[in-house]
Amino acid sequence: MADWQANWEVPLLEIHETLTSTNSRARDLLREGGSSFSTVIAQTQTEGRGRNGNYWHSPKDMGLWMSFLLRHSIQDPPNLVSTLTGLAVVDAIDSVSDTSRLGIKWPNDIEINGKKVGGILCETCGRESVVVGIGLNVIQEQDDFPAFLAEKVTSIGMASGKAVSLAELAGSILLHCKILLDPLPTVLPVGLIEKLERRSTLIGMKVPLSDGQEGSVLGFSPLGAMLVMAEGSLRHINSTSAVRSYTEIPK
Repeated sequence: MADWQANWEVPLLEIHETLTSTNSRARDLLREGGSSFSTVIAQTQTEGRGRNGNYWHSPKDMGLWMSFLLRHSIQDPPNLVSTLTGLAVVDAIDSVSDTSRLGIKWPNDIEINGKKVGGILCETCGRESVVVGIGLNVIQEQDDFPAFLAEKVTSIGMASGKAVSLAELAGSILLHCKILLDPLPTVLPVGLIEKLERRSTLIGMKVPLSDGQEGSVLGFSPLGAMLVMAEGSLRHINSTSAVRSYTEIPK
């Protein structure tokens, strides 16, 4: 573990056999004064969670269940952190495996061949810090998934046909996240917007809107909003569910 911490250049690395949630432990580290990119990894989570409070299936030693800290003043829409993390994660997966049709289903799902392989859950704590949680299915085979998930999800190993090292994947994710998140930009530069649009699985698709209408996804704004054309008007859809907010660090 000391070698991984040194190679990944993180100020703190914790690896636990079991945690309720890596995000919960990361928030503990915030209360203890943890620095940016302090990282928590669990072999399994008993109460792993996804977007909208959904349960995240985290079988032991079959996926990468990790969280890290960001200490920045969050002046702009916090979903920008989730957007940049998604770009970093797909770059990291590309660096350690051979996968096709790897993309981002905005705001925070990672897909391969139309099936979910991972997700990102960012939790802001005040305006000075964010916990970035990442869950990725890595080693599972089809029979390892519960029946209700089997047709909807996949793993990096299943999609690539290649054995993937959890440690190598974690290190690559942290490297790519540092490139995109440190320092945290206030807007997406043109190059990253174009990259997000290439990686998006929603461009050109019809999506339902909260007012009951349906619109076509055209692209993304510099603040990470999804641009949707509906009834002749361009909508900027900001995801309030991509990032959970706390007014103070929960105990």
